Parts: sequence; structure tokens; C-alpha cells
Amino acid sequence: MAFRDVEDQLSAWSLLSDQAKAQAQAVEWSARATVQSNPRYRNDYVSQLELLDARRSDLANQRQAVQARSAQYQATVGLIRALGGGWDAAAARATATQLTPGTTHG
Repeated sequence: MAFRDVEDQLSAWSLLSDQAKAQAQAVEWSARATVQSNPRYRNDYVSQLELLDARRSDLANQRQAVQARSAQYQATVGLIRALGGGWDAAAARATATQLTPGTTHG
């Protein structure tokens, strides 16, 4: 049963990782389209509707990218738990503080 949980979580993480990469590419493309539509609108080559649609698409892609990354993070936690790991918030904060540049270690 434990092996199956690990396999399921690893599969989910891999799938979500691929989705996050694809969504990041979509964000890059939609941002590029938005940047290109701004001067086209200013020079009267496209309507305001087309400009607003490019911006809407860009924001929708950004939102979906955040959702994909969130699901990937949740799958990572699930994988760690399936592997028998836990989460100690105090230890995580201590480690983060030690790894943060510019903090004094004492």
C-alpha cells in the first residue's frame, strides 16, 4: 500500500510539473502578445477590444500558472508524506533563517 501511495504521488507530481512548465510557456507567449498589441493599438492597427483581449488572456494564463504551481506544491507535500516524511515548521524556519544571506548566525 505504501509503495502504491508513493507511486501515485510521484506520478501526480510529474504530471503537474509538466503542466506547470506548459503553463509557464503559455504565460510567456501571452505576455509577448500583450507587449506587441500595445504599440499596434497606439498606431490604430488593432481595436481596443483586441488589446483588452490580449491583456485578459495574459492575466488568465498567469492565474492558471499560479494554480498549476500550487497543485504541484501540494503534490510535493503529498509525495514527502507518502515517503514517510513529515513537516516541522520550526525546523523549516530555522533552516530558512540559516540559509538567508545577510542574517547573523549566532
